[in-house]
Amino acid sequence: NASQSELRDLLSEFNLLKQVNHPHVIKLYGACSQDGPLYLIVEYAKYGSLRSFLRESRKVGPSYVGSDGNRNSSYLDNPDERALTMGDLISFAWQISRGMQYLAEMKLVHRDLAARNVLVAEGRKMKISDFGLSRDVYEEDSYVKRSKGRIPVKWMAIESLFDHIYTTQSDVWSFGVLLWEIVTLGGNPYPGIAPERLFNLLKTGYRMERPENCSEEMYNLMLRCWKQEPDKRPTFAEISKELEKMMVKSRDYLDLAASTPSDSLLYDDGLSEEETPLVDCNNAPLPRTLPSTWIENKLYGMSYPNWPEESPVPLTRFDGTNSVFSRYANDSVYANWMVSHSAAKFVDKFDS
Repeated sequence: NASQSELRDLLSEFNLLKQVNHPHVIKLYGACSQDGPLYLIVEYAKYGSLRSFLRESRKVGPSYVGSDGNRNSSYLDNPDERALTMGDLISFAWQISRGMQYLAEMKLVHRDLAARNVLVAEGRKMKISDFGLSRDVYEEDSYVKRSKGRIPVKWMAIESLFDHIYTTQSDVWSFGVLLWEIVTLGGNPYPGIAPERLFNLLKTGYRMERPENCSEEMYNLMLRCWKQEPDKRPTFAEISKELEKMMVKSRDYLDLAASTPSDSLLYDDGLSEEETPLVDCNNAPLPRTLPSTWIENKLYGMSYPNWPEESPVPLTRFDGTNSVFSRYANDSVYANWMVSHSAAKFVDKFDS
């Protein structure tokens, strides 16, 4: 029932979004409004919303990694369906932060960032979607009726709730709630609290408590996103850097000296030897300065599901081992023959 003026504005926004091009933002290919409702043509995301994906992951098995580092992983035939670890969750958050950083640099405000509006493509790639263009699939306990529509109270910044102000920094607040959703595997924010009560609670300084299995470092990042003053919240560039550090510091390492996985698990980075320096791990130490490269690991010929297009972890490949596959290491595990989860997650926990 949109007016011609509203339709023109909407199509103008479509033309803007068609220029968006980032691996972690859903690609809009076109729109059609001829002889009926408006249809969007967008990039395909195999696994649907991140919220549903996280909730489905609860059924896989007891492989979730807590902040204490305890885990008991099991792997399924499809690497996209294996159980999630804390390293996976940090990677999801990092991918989304990179997409939001890109949108912020383009001066685009999302206004409705939430797990339901992030799509999961093949290879567990995060794709930010729904730039305020759809308002059909909302839960009763997530929105409050206001004037002509319903608003996502539980994801909105204070200034958006009280003053109807939407900025990149209000998106940062929403990202903090999204972090909470990720850590809780699709939990409903502010559990047990009606949306109508949040107005006063947030104004008096109430914030959600630290979820179980959430590290202090991650929770502190959430709290910073929920600062009452927008200019005191971190930028998406700062958030991306913090999440990169968490990925590097993740305790989810595999000691390859203690365990040798099946030779059927093959590494293939897709890079030439000129692009990736080689050293003999039997006769030489790891170099102190390692290049930053994108490593695309493959399992049975499939791209590794949780390695984004950009790598914040300095990695190098070294051969000369008594195994048929190449191995990777980063400087943070120098001389310990350990592989970061970022580079070899799919051989995780074979020593358990």
